[in-house]
Amino acid sequence: MMGGDKVLNRREKFNLLIAVVTLIVAYLITLMPFPEYFTPQAKSMVAITFVAIVYWITECIPIPLTGAVIILLEAIFGVLPISKGLSYLASRVNALVFAGLVISIALSKHRLDRWLSLKIVSFVGEKTDRIILGMMLSTAFLSMWISNTAASAIMVPIAAGILGLVNAERGKSKMGKAMMIGIAYAASIGGMGTPVGTPPSSVTVGFLKDIAGIEVTFLQWMIRGVPMAIILTFIAWRVLLFLYAPEIKLIEGGREIITKELEKLGKMNNEQKRVLVLFSVAVVLWLMDSFVSLLPGWMYIASVIISILFMFPGVGVLTWKEVSQKADWGVLFLVGGGLALGSGLKATGVIELVSKGLAEILRGMSPQVVVALMALVVSFSIIVFCSVTATSSAFVPIAIGLAIELGIDPRLLGMVAGFASCFAFFLPANTPPNAIAYSQGYFKNYEMAKAGVILTFISALVLMFFANILW
Repeated sequence: MMGGDKVLNRREKFNLLIAVVTLIVAYLITLMPFPEYFTPQAKSMVAITFVAIVYWITECIPIPLTGAVIILLEAIFGVLPISKGLSYLASRVNALVFAGLVISIALSKHRLDRWLSLKIVSFVGEKTDRIILGMMLSTAFLSMWISNTAASAIMVPIAAGILGLVNAERGKSKMGKAMMIGIAYAASIGGMGTPVGTPPSSVTVGFLKDIAGIEVTFLQWMIRGVPMAIILTFIAWRVLLFLYAPEIKLIEGGREIITKELEKLGKMNNEQKRVLVLFSVAVVLWLMDSFVSLLPGWMYIASVIISILFMFPGVGVLTWKEVSQKADWGVLFLVGGGLALGSGLKATGVIELVSKGLAEILRGMSPQVVVALMALVVSFSIIVFCSVTATSSAFVPIAIGLAIELGIDPRLLGMVAGFASCFAFFLPANTPPNAIAYSQGYFKNYEMAKAGVILTFISALVLMFFANILW
């Protein structure tokens, strides 16, 4: 224990050193000679952005806490009033994120997330490639409505049970590699299907409104996100089968293990039926704004209504105590801090200056090439940021500003950057779903990276192709 304490103390001291040195360097940045059109607030915002990026990359302080640091520094240096910065913690985007958290908790508490995933897998049969596809589609569907981490945490044990049925050897079984990496990839891909699927989606919706004044409804996002999620899931499946062709073509008894797992869950009770009804109501409420002219910002109003319904006495299936204990409150600080960062960059003109510089370089290139370059730059940056939310917070505002400078629809580059922020395909450390799958021991770092490089390039091309069709 004492040795562990010493290691912990050394780590804490190292993190403290990084945090302090970063602040010192940030102060020195404000003293550097900038072009004369940079205001003092713009210089300060560059320094604050530097702090945010270093903190996000090194995790010298918890990632959600970085959001609070951004808000504090913007207030100290006169970029945004403290009241304005703190308002982003209660932004309407976070209303959307919170509703997603509440639904995730409800599905988990009543084990409907597991029931839904097993039902999907039960339809695919006993062929190995079909089972892997079924696992990936189940994960992607869950990830559209609950957190990527929760989706992978549900599916990985099911996959482990199937692999155990055929005595797949950890570290050697190609079937094990394909299935586990596939679940990790599908968790990241599925989240882009809806605005509540993953923080980059909701962050992108927020930035499009704040920077470009464009409202994106729930259905408008799904029209673009769901096809992307489905196609990329199938592509990821084929890439993994190409690299790690399963040594077993048929799993006898595979359907049985799924059936037994469903039997363990038993018949659906009244509480579970109520969760499904509430879940259906939530989807209908989110989609209504696309069909009926309702109140401005209906998607966010609907999110508040949904959150209340799930906890309302006599109607809901959760208590406030359960939500307060199980909700990942840190993601609200992370999203709020990211929105405050984007707002500060816009208010000080930094986004406009950076966008103009990039526009001069990219001017004359076709929108398709710009889309492909944006997708590649953002997706490969995840290796450094190791956080899909941090990656989207850094790149989506710049992408929107660049689109405005180039005369391109801001939804095009903004959503491309948001989608590409979900391409966490490289390393186990890039996102929790990757780490959860890696913990089972079926694949090595380099095996995921090999598939990740191929999938990222293909995904960028798919984004470029879809941009032509959907925008």
